[in-house]
Order: sequence, then structure tokens, then C-alpha cells
Amino acid sequence: MLRVYLIMLLLFVTLSAEKFVLITNRENPIKSLNKEEIKQIYLKKRRFWGETKLTTLNLPPSSTLRQDFERDILGMRAKELENYWMRQHYKGQRPPYRLKSPQSVLMFVKKVKGAIGYIPLSLLDKDVRVIYKGTI
Repeated sequence: MLRVYLIMLLLFVTLSAEKFVLITNRENPIKSLNKEEIKQIYLKKRRFWGETKLTTLNLPPSSTLRQDFERDILGMRAKELENYWMRQHYKGQRPPYRLKSPQSVLMFVKKVKGAIGYIPLSLLDKDVRVIYKGTI
């Protein structure tokens, strides 16, 4: 009986996992990224792609999508990232821009060539380029 419950729970978690996409402006030269490249960009260890200056976008800290993105893609929890950005502050580095909603991330990416942000798959439209697909 316990085995049946565990299988049902696993199935529920798999089916309810929200898919997200990392997107960029169609004019950005990036075609695709892997997790390590995303981490380098989001931690501001890589700030340019060719001659294009990259602008990373985040959702508010309370966003579940952001928390999952940071844990799964960056491999860091909120407190670790907070400490990281405090240290980077003294080196003149600033964290990614924070926008209020996935819709605002989508609008920003459409307008700024070097913008990179994550949104739920359900918001994706043809005016942006997908550079990474993930499941949270």
C-alpha cells in the first residue's frame, strides 16, 4: 500500500512540475546555454557574449520560480546568494535586476538586446528566443 502512495506522489510531483524557459532577445547572439554557462552569467562572472553586454533579470525573492531557479540552476539557496552578493558589492558588482513579474521579464527581454530572464513556459511567445528549457 505504501508503494502505491509513493508512486502516486511521484507521478503527481512529475506532472505538476512547472516548466520554465530561459529567454533572450531575438537579436542576442546566444543560441543556447547549459547550466554552467547560465550560472556564470547570473553570478556576473561572464558579462558579455561577444560584443553584447548581458543584462540578467530576476523575479522577487518571494517568487517560487526564482527560488527553484536559484537552487536548481545556480546550486545556491537564498542565504548563500545573499552572502555572495554582499561580497560582490565590495567589488563593484550588482546582482541581476529584479522585476515584479514574469510578464515584466518577458516585456523587458523583448525590448533589450542583451536581456536574459526566466519565465514559465506558459508565457512564452514568438517574439523572444529560448536559450534553455528546464523543469522545476
